[in-house]
Amino acid sequence: MPRKSIFIVACLLLVFVIFATLSPIQLRPKTGHPVLERFGAFLLVAGAYTLALPRRAGLIAVFMVAAAFALEAAQQLSPTRDPDVRDALVKSFGALVGVAMARLIDVGLARRRAY
Repeated sequence: MPRKSIFIVACLLLVFVIFATLSPIQLRPKTGHPVLERFGAFLLVAGAYTLALPRRAGLIAVFMVAAAFALEAAQQLSPTRDPDVRDALVKSFGALVGVAMARLIDVGLARRRAY
């Protein structure tokens, strides 16, 4: 998949995560354990952005951690949501793992192409 397509997918994933994080609790999609959902969502978004923009991995990591805390803080605006620093930490950890995994995949693919 070309990097431009991956970038579009990453943007769509980010929009979905923003919606799921800030929408009223009854509109929030539920797929399993909330901690795994938070971790997995940020892992996917950060990983997709890193695959699309591998030279910007550090910037993506910083942006995703900031986004995790900003979105968690923005939940204070919704009476049905309950912001929690622990949730932001789980999201941040997911984002950092996503960046690391995507970099490993990208490096592995580059080495494979070199042989």
